[in-house]
Amino acid sequence: MRPRFSSSLQGLTLGVTTLALLCGCNNRSSSQSVDGPDFSNPDNSILANLDALGLTTLRSALDASGLAPTLQEMGPFTLLAPTNEAFDALPAGTLDALFEPSNVDQLRDVVNYHITDGDNSVDALLGLNSIVTLQGDEVLLDSIAAALVVNDAAVITPDVTSSNGRLHVIDSVLTPPVPVIETLQSRGFNTLVTAIQAAGLEGAVNGGNFTVLAPTDAAFDALPAGELESLLTPGNEAELQSLLQFHLVPGPRRASELLAASSTTSLEGPLQFYALGADGPRFNTANMIGTNLPAEAGLIHTLDSVVLLPPSLTKLLDQLGYTTLADLLLSTDLQNTLIEPGPFTFFAPTNEAFAALPPEQLAFLSDPANVAALTQLLNYHISPGALQVSDLVNLSSIDSLEGSAIGLSLDGANLLINGSTTISSANYYAVNGVLHGIDQVLVIPGL
Repeated sequence: MRPRFSSSLQGLTLGVTTLALLCGCNNRSSSQSVDGPDFSNPDNSILANLDALGLTTLRSALDASGLAPTLQEMGPFTLLAPTNEAFDALPAGTLDALFEPSNVDQLRDVVNYHITDGDNSVDALLGLNSIVTLQGDEVLLDSIAAALVVNDAAVITPDVTSSNGRLHVIDSVLTPPVPVIETLQSRGFNTLVTAIQAAGLEGAVNGGNFTVLAPTDAAFDALPAGELESLLTPGNEAELQSLLQFHLVPGPRRASELLAASSTTSLEGPLQFYALGADGPRFNTANMIGTNLPAEAGLIHTLDSVVLLPPSLTKLLDQLGYTTLADLLLSTDLQNTLIEPGPFTFFAPTNEAFAALPPEQLAFLSDPANVAALTQLLNYHISPGALQVSDLVNLSSIDSLEGSAIGLSLDGANLLINGSTTISSANYYAVNGVLHGIDQVLVIPGL
């Protein structure tokens, strides 16, 4: 479910005057020669196709703003056309306010933000990062699971061709960029804004050019009882800042860019992990239920849960109950390695995997006299770099800290390590890497 706008028009108010844009259109029309292209086929114009699709709210907005003749008689244009349901999703009173005669300039700005020059197919738009609208601001273009996303709207009916261009039906109303805090307020991220202000980060967030991973109000409500109240209590600003800074990424990073990178570093420092799951993009344990909401000096992705700061790999072993492996690590220097920045991928044998070893082998590994052999074996379970399963399935092998390669292969949909070991539980995220539980102790090739 997408977050909605506030009922005020503040989030829809733009800084470019529509009068100049409209004059530009009129100048372009009047300067067209008699022998030039004729776009005026009323039976197959963008406006006619809009009517044929039943997009009545957008048609009403075009009529009220005076822009309907433009999409019937001029061109070529590309119209990003929100559905009636997209307009219905606006907070009560927002659309009525836009249709007030005194707000016609604001209505024109909003409509013009959905129109671009040229006959732009989805394939053409997929090759761009952004495109300028008639309103003057850009809309962001991205591809997620091979589908076109415009700002935070998905294209649901592409390439309706017309005599004077084409239209693409989208599932939400686009809003031009305003400052980050104002954008969050207008989209109903009330708890997040309160937390940012309580942590003293409002100025930094507004001017820092960050990607904001923004939990919804419902996500904050789902925290354990008393946790949010504790974070907002005066005196706990440092803890609150750490949590919020973990949700900030330096620079504007589109969803597709984060997915391609697989992991990145937050403003707080710890790693963040991204993958495309069955329900769409994910950030650590949270679903990204909205992506690419533009703001001035920033970009916003919506999360359905608050992502807590992850532990180090060594603490993660304790939390997961991998007691045999944790005890063995204590007798080596690797416990110090695994609290360093890394990052690492750790294939962690479960207690049951160690219990399946012949008793004399486990006794050998547990003997302090054999710490060198134990260290060598455990180093074979650790690889440089932080790789999720979605990364591993695309590789045939990875190097280990021990020096030997770890083989990777697919048996149907199952990822196999060295031909027989399977991952029993995947993608446990740590501040310095990712841990995968495995059902066997790996054997170093040749030993």
